[in-house]
Amino acid sequence: MRATPWIAALLPFVACGETPPRPPAARPLAPPPSLAHDFGVIPHGSSRQHDFLLDLAALEGEWVALHVHLDCSCGRAQLLLRAADGQERPVDGRPSADNRPRPGEQLVARIVIDTAEREAVDLPATTSRGQVVLQSLADASGRHRQHLPLLLHFGVDAPVVLQPFAALDLDRVPTCRTGEAWTTLRGDEGHPQVRFVAVETSDPALDAVLEPADGHTLLRVRCRPTTVGNHRALVGVRTDLPDDYTVRLPVTWKVVPELEALPMAKLSFRADLGREQTQAEAHAQFLVLTDHDATRTAEFVLRQLVDDAGEDARAAFAVDFAPVPGQPRQCRLHVRYLGGHPDGFRGRMVIARPDTETPQLAIDLVAFPSRKP
Repeated sequence: MRATPWIAALLPFVACGETPPRPPAARPLAPPPSLAHDFGVIPHGSSRQHDFLLDLAALEGEWVALHVHLDCSCGRAQLLLRAADGQERPVDGRPSADNRPRPGEQLVARIVIDTAEREAVDLPATTSRGQVVLQSLADASGRHRQHLPLLLHFGVDAPVVLQPFAALDLDRVPTCRTGEAWTTLRGDEGHPQVRFVAVETSDPALDAVLEPADGHTLLRVRCRPTTVGNHRALVGVRTDLPDDYTVRLPVTWKVVPELEALPMAKLSFRADLGREQTQAEAHAQFLVLTDHDATRTAEFVLRQLVDDAGEDARAAFAVDFAPVPGQPRQCRLHVRYLGGHPDGFRGRMVIARPDTETPQLAIDLVAFPSRKP
């Protein structure tokens, strides 16, 4: 296999100073048998490893392997240089002669398929693809890299059946409430008597319990929200199968404030700030506010509206609250500019409930001039 057959075609252009043509687009190549491997059916929770031996001597010029791309999320890859005595040194990803095989060394692409990184679901025999990225030492820019394709064949056999979910999404969990999700577990046809003996979580915000039921086990997961933002964790359910096989379920959730503004806690608009806005001009200047505490009515008041310097700016805006039909926990916060800041405005509003100072919701407010005054 010749990696750079177009180099000779460039020489006449380089000699006369003309712009050389672009090299032809590389066509997908079928990998030779030595760059394809069948891992067979892998029991879920297990891993399999295979070392591809790569021979760069078949390529024209001096080439260095940089890294390996895999399209399988449960695959890991590493490039190594293996000496005759079995000693290995890693390839660090630089297009340097230090990463070329020395006399007696072999270039190895080590591929590991770790099914513990997958959901506990059967996977029929499938094909996953990868590629070893190569760069010539004569190509300082890396614009003409080559790719050696890899083919990986494998299937996954999970000894359990999870219904209806193999992964749990608690969705949005307000700080004033708890989130909950569930699924059921049972053994597959080959493991009908499997018992689920213990459960643990990787995040203290999650509580998980196993509840025996008719013909299956119910897994119930509850979330006690902590830090606002996106979260991810694992729930592990240990079984009595050999090797302490553990079912691992990914769990995701997003903690949101007790008072929430959608689509975000910021309202910005552009207008003629040399005059007061009309109602029609300001009709789209609103956010949807939600009070997630169902023990009280959803009512809101404006506690504060200040500029960046902390000076009161209520006189420059009209702020109104309007209920959302059919959504008792929500209302629309409308803002209309009244004047006083022809060069633009940056500040914030503080929204709260009428009967208490807390909780509070801070919302950035920005007005841009649509034209120079």
